[in-house]
Amino acid sequence: MRRTISLPIAALMAAAALSSCSSSDKQAADADTSQQNRPSSAAAETSAVHLAWSHTGTFFDEPQVWYVARVSNPGKSKASVALDARALDKTGTIVGSNQAVLPNIPAGATFDYFGYLGGGGALNTKLTGTPSKVQVAAAKDAFGQAGAVEQPMLKTGELTLQQGREDTYTNAPYSYNLKVKVTNSTSDTVADGVTQQVVLYDAKGNVVGGDTGTSDNVPDNLPAGMSYREQWTGIPATAKAVRAVYTVWAG
Repeated sequence: MRRTISLPIAALMAAAALSSCSSSDKQAADADTSQQNRPSSAAAETSAVHLAWSHTGTFFDEPQVWYVARVSNPGKSKASVALDARALDKTGTIVGSNQAVLPNIPAGATFDYFGYLGGGGALNTKLTGTPSKVQVAAAKDAFGQAGAVEQPMLKTGELTLQQGREDTYTNAPYSYNLKVKVTNSTSDTVADGVTQQVVLYDAKGNVVGGDTGTSDNVPDNLPAGMSYREQWTGIPATAKAVRAVYTVWAG
């Protein structure tokens, strides 16, 4: 389930303390798809993006850069944002890059997006040099004349996080397992699988790890309003984690 993320279409978030029994269900954002509540391209243009965390490690013995971009939406409507990420060597030359479409960020909200560059997995594009730093920025005019992409956030709950011993296929010293209940809170059936991410935090609220990928557990056909149980093992962390924020979207 690891490192196969491409372009997100819909998202949901939840947080839980380490080894807690459950968290209360929360609706991260409404699933209203009326024209009035569609994501705004103007909101995307004013969204603030900065690098919250990065780490250079390995995945299947090849260098891989992990990063968390913190994106804030100060607007009055949901924002549709595309993110450009670049790994640079010490001369400022690009050695790896990608562009990802984030889920719609609610008005006044902040979203931590987990991404990566490089790695030695079958679907990874290897870095072309030694990374020295990461740059992240909102992509301009990423959606052309359409101006926005509909990617409503969904709902999760009952999230638990426990330290485990599963192989992360990285050089990270810690491994975590996660369980969560996922609900299709949109008005449409989810039939093409989901993509998901998790960001791990320490007791001081600092990012210490995370992961992103597809799900092995989502039903082939998930009608609106129905739920399933997600299990995720081998989430890497560079230090001990006490909290996880989980996000999942269709596609």
